[in-house]
Amino acid sequence: MKKIAIYIYMLAVKVIGCLTRLFPVQQKVVFLISFEENPAAILKQMEHDKVIPNTVVFYDPRLNVTKISLDFLKLKPKNIAQFIPLMFHLNTAKVIVTDNYFVELAGVKLRHGASCIQIWHANGALKKFGWEDKAAQQRTAADKKRFQAVYKRFTNVVVGSDEMATIFQKSFLQDEAQMLKIGVPRTDYFFDEAKLQANTEWTLKSLKLSNKKKLLYAPTFRDDELHSTSLHLNIAELKQALGDEYQLILKLHPSISNDLEKLEDDFIVYANKETPIETLLPVVDILITDYSSIPFEFALLEKPMIFYTYDLQEYNKARGLSDDYLETIPGPHVFTTTELIEEIKKASFDLEKVRQFAVKWNKYSDGHSSARFVSLLKERLEK
Repeated sequence: MKKIAIYIYMLAVKVIGCLTRLFPVQQKVVFLISFEENPAAILKQMEHDKVIPNTVVFYDPRLNVTKISLDFLKLKPKNIAQFIPLMFHLNTAKVIVTDNYFVELAGVKLRHGASCIQIWHANGALKKFGWEDKAAQQRTAADKKRFQAVYKRFTNVVVGSDEMATIFQKSFLQDEAQMLKIGVPRTDYFFDEAKLQANTEWTLKSLKLSNKKKLLYAPTFRDDELHSTSLHLNIAELKQALGDEYQLILKLHPSISNDLEKLEDDFIVYANKETPIETLLPVVDILITDYSSIPFEFALLEKPMIFYTYDLQEYNKARGLSDDYLETIPGPHVFTTTELIEEIKKASFDLEKVRQFAVKWNKYSDGHSSARFVSLLKERLEK
């Protein structure tokens, strides 16, 4: 039944795509997004630089778009009711900007002078994705053909480092010439002291945090936990060992649809899924994560992190981690709550390694990435 539904939808994508290409290309930018940070940075820079073409944003309905509701935008949820408008706008846009894999791009045929720029939603990668994802290679021939059709629509990919450029070339079957080494817009925030301070104050007040040191646990999502979430930390053990000195903030991946059953406890604080993790990071003393892309940004704050990889082998087998994952991560990795506690108590973090990690993976990100992107966007529109 699922295969039939996919076949019917892809047929509609192709047919409606062909029909909408009967209309001429317009001086228009269309965003197709599933995360807030990169698009918000770009759109605000567009407003600042007065680069305000006809702009339409189609967004994942799970996404809180209140921060990008600027006056010059047309905001539309990406849903079945918007399917025909989506295909029309994609096929008549001068520039498409996307931050993820969207199957509707397979029904787009870029006309002369048009571009589709992949801005992705992370500035680094510890796990494999796209064509490199082990799960993708287990899919049917029809699925793989669909993946490739989407990747072929990317005329360019924005990157913040040479390492990420290499990863994108493998993940999206791209060439070096397609890499835009202009830095990742979402990282501009980490160079803005005023915004960092404002978010520190907001987070302390909004989450009603104590004056204890802050741990942040922010795991990536697992495919099998997308609709059924479990916490793989022993909170009671953590509290007993660290509760006098630390407070734990929990931030689940925004793609997870179900909430955890919350404990009534002053040791653990729950940040809702709508709160951008960048807002929380300035108050954090130690980051606890796993295969997420958060370390690439958190490293810019030059603070310690621990990698809680309780399912390292299983995750690597199912999804695939970077070939040199253990050598890449800028902090210790642990498998149990007890080991995690030991590392926190030991507090022997190599912050020089963190700094080197930040420099390597943010080579082209210097606080002006959004401005460079908007300048490029203006050139593409005038082309």
